[in-house]
Formats: sequence, structure tokens, C-alpha cells
Amino acid sequence: MNDFVKMLDKLSEGEIEQFEKDLKEGYIMRYIERKKEFFKVKDKVCVTCGNNVKDDCFVLIFGEPAIRKKAHFCGTDCLQYFFNKKLRKKHAA
Repeated sequence: MNDFVKMLDKLSEGEIEQFEKDLKEGYIMRYIERKKEFFKVKDKVCVTCGNNVKDDCFVLIFGEPAIRKKAHFCGTDCLQYFFNKKLRKKHAA
């Protein structure tokens, strides 16, 4: 909690008012719920082989901050294949 207080101390008066408004209107809670959902693994499949993945699978988060993509992998072999395929495609372009 201490880190959040330090972060709030750095905000200007206008930023505090905007944060308070977002908090009251529920935007902050909706954002937190979306973030939590982003990190959940449920009914996910390996992007390389299509096998179902478990909670302890490998996860790669990539892309621009506004449009992040998340890929799940069942093992290091599938992760390595994905990287090699992406790198080949990137170098070919």
C-alpha cells in the first residue's frame, strides 16, 4: 500500500481530482478486473501445437502497449518454434 501512497503523492491537484472521479465512477475497478482477467489462464491452447495448456504454462506478452497480445505455450519447444517462425517472418519482410 505504501507504493500507492507514494504514487498518489506525485500527482497534481487536477490528476488527483481525475483519479477520484474515475474511482467513484467505477473505471478503476473495471480496469483492475480487465487486468486480472488478462492474467488468468482458462481454456487456453498452445498457439503452436493447439494442445490445452495448464496454469503453469509459458506465456509471452508482446506488442504495442495499447494492443498487447498474449500467447500461451505448453513447452519450451513450442515457444522456441514460435520465436523462430516470427523471427524468420520479420527478417523476410
